Amino acid sequence: MNEHDRGCAIWRSIRVLALLMLAGALAGCAASSLSLAPEAPDVPYKPETSVSGAEADPSAASKLTATGARDFGLAPLPDLQFDTGPGDLESSHVYSLAELIDLAQTSNPETRVAWERARQAALAVGVVKAFYLPMLSATAIGGYQHTSGSNEAAGVLSNPGSLNSNGTVTGVGLQWLLFDFGQRDAFKEAAVNLSWASNIGFNGAHQKIIFDVSRSFYDYTSARQRVAIAEKTRDASARLLDAASEKFKNGVGTAVETAQARQLLAQANFNLVQSRGAERDIYHGLIASVGISPAANIRVADVSGRPLSPAAMVPVDRLIAAAIARRADIQASYAAAKAAHAGIAAAEAEFMPKVFLSASGTYVTGGLNVTSMPTLNLGALGSPSLPVATSSSLSATNGTVLGGVTVPIFDGGIRDARLREAQSRTDAAEATLQRLQQNAASEIVTADDALRSSLAAYQAAISLVSASRTTEDAAFAAYKSGAGAITTAIEAEKALLAARLAQEPAHGSALIAAAALAFATGKLSSSDAVDAGPLR
Repeated sequence: MNEHDRGCAIWRSIRVLALLMLAGALAGCAASSLSLAPEAPDVPYKPETSVSGAEADPSAASKLTATGARDFGLAPLPDLQFDTGPGDLESSHVYSLAELIDLAQTSNPETRVAWERARQAALAVGVVKAFYLPMLSATAIGGYQHTSGSNEAAGVLSNPGSLNSNGTVTGVGLQWLLFDFGQRDAFKEAAVNLSWASNIGFNGAHQKIIFDVSRSFYDYTSARQRVAIAEKTRDASARLLDAASEKFKNGVGTAVETAQARQLLAQANFNLVQSRGAERDIYHGLIASVGISPAANIRVADVSGRPLSPAAMVPVDRLIAAAIARRADIQASYAAAKAAHAGIAAAEAEFMPKVFLSASGTYVTGGLNVTSMPTLNLGALGSPSLPVATSSSLSATNGTVLGGVTVPIFDGGIRDARLREAQSRTDAAEATLQRLQQNAASEIVTADDALRSSLAAYQAAISLVSASRTTEDAAFAAYKSGAGAITTAIEAEKALLAARLAQEPAHGSALIAAAALAFATGKLSSSDAVDAGPLR
């Protein structure tokens, strides 16, 4: 092996070794990314740097909490702030249901989400409309190239020189789809229907917020009534304990009677504590439905004394017939089904040819500069010749207009699969529409039955409370005068408590059922919620 071959072999070995080292380095870079994940299933993840950019404690992942467990807590993100909602809430103002609904419609994030979805769907219509217009594009390319070297012939004549070239190409192109057998029309119809569905969904989102706030408002009213009932029961139990203690002090009562009265009062106090806790829980649910800060402390109007008078009830079959054409979710589903039908037409158009127009115009400009200095390597022939330099410039314009037709022939079944998918989507959309109609009918029947039952129960509970109150007053008077037993007074008080607890949920259920019926029939608004539907 001569020196040249040996040198070439060494050079090839160096190149192979370099490639292997580069491949190993790249593989190591990929594997090193595992350091970004937790090192073990039971070891907490701790970032290498804190949220402020400072280096974190590398041993933080292995530190234990006071109980001996590993700390899986996370450092707070300063950029992640909680929006507490409107800051102009008045703690002294008593908010009515209408005011809470208005506050929810401006504060609840769900309304913003629904609005943005409607805007996105509207913009999608504009995108589809743009497909009807020609597409224009401009292109500009520029460059420079330099080449230098020499040619030698037979060791006698050498020709060193250089080549410089530069140029630019600018062009304008136009593409216009003239005819596509209705595919763009189908896309437009689908986009318009989806936009319609989003707009209807926007109204539906507001209706749902109105119902959620109304239901929470009436639940809170009922919770406060339960607290009031618990307070009345406690006062009555305290009155009975005072009477038992007085009789025992005067020697006409027994210790057992006093103990029974004291037990009744303790039970009443326990019920009062539970009622107040439930009231606070339901208050937080009301605040959450409005969409304001959980820490907000506002006063809410009390409608527990609102009279309930059954109005003329509309036959349920008429309610269902009107609701099917009015409900937001059914209208949105109907629009989605129409959009799915348009998707079938768009998929079918994929099998048809397309007619297009294409045009382009270009302008080319450039320059070429060549320098050459031929020389002879024979001194006896005299001095070499002088350098030779040449240069040239180029400019040209070009315009092209093309028209054509593209015909799809074979695509491996892609178009057929898309058509089947569009048909499946349409079938699913129609089935969804049918299911929503059935659900709507069931919800209306249920809400109508609940309203009728609640009104009837409320009227019955009024009579029961009146009779129980009379019995409780008589039993207490008899015990206090010595003509009755304390057990009779205790049973009468328990019966009055049960009657009051039966009247309260019937009142609240009637208000909620009226709002639910208005929501189920698709005509719930702020005024309907405040008026509780058919209740006047």
